[in-house]
Amino acid sequence: MAVRMEPPKKSTGCGSIVIGVLMLALVLAVLLMMIGILPNPLEPKPTALIPQTETTKPLPTSQDSTPFQQNTPTSTRTPQPSATRTPEPTLTPTQTLTPTEKPMPFVIKGMPKGYPNSMLFPQYTCEQYLFIGGEVVDLREAPVSGLTVKLGGTYGGSTVDQTSVSGDVTVYGQSGFGFVLENLRVREGRITIQLFDGSGQALSAQTFLSITGNCDTNLMIINYKQVREIQP
Repeated sequence: MAVRMEPPKKSTGCGSIVIGVLMLALVLAVLLMMIGILPNPLEPKPTALIPQTETTKPLPTSQDSTPFQQNTPTSTRTPQPSATRTPEPTLTPTQTLTPTEKPMPFVIKGMPKGYPNSMLFPQYTCEQYLFIGGEVVDLREAPVSGLTVKLGGTYGGSTVDQTSVSGDVTVYGQSGFGFVLENLRVREGRITIQLFDGSGQALSAQTFLSITGNCDTNLMIINYKQVREIQP
């Protein structure tokens, strides 16, 4: 009995598709290896270089230092010698000092005061005269006569030079002295008064009087009082 022969099946297109995909994959791999994305198995691998061990150089000593690395020498503090104070030379005086003036035996008692001239000289007006006077007493308040009182300086621009002896003008007291000046009715502070003995030796300090120029003070009272023994 004859066997029926079947006709061969026609091959489909699946095989050609698979081949096409493989070819594209191969081409893509070749491109990637050419541009270096994928490693090329045909290129020889590089031999690994053995790293060289770095030889440590010894640090330079002070003798090997370069001029740019000069060693700064350590400063040694030299002890300073202690200052010795030189004694100051003794000065030799070149001139004799003036001895201290001895204290005067007479001083003005209290403060010179001004009064109206009518108290002692009512017969004169204020506009006429300026009166200056007083008396001299010793250590026991007893009157001392025979001493000289000098009135000097200037009054209203004019020179004053008058002398009176204690005991001559008794209106001021038993040992009174006195002076009379034309009353210029000006303020003045340059009139001086001083007490002397009979030989011209000063017995008091020179004193400046303060003249106000007012009519109620045109009588100046100055009294001298002895405060110590007169030295020879």
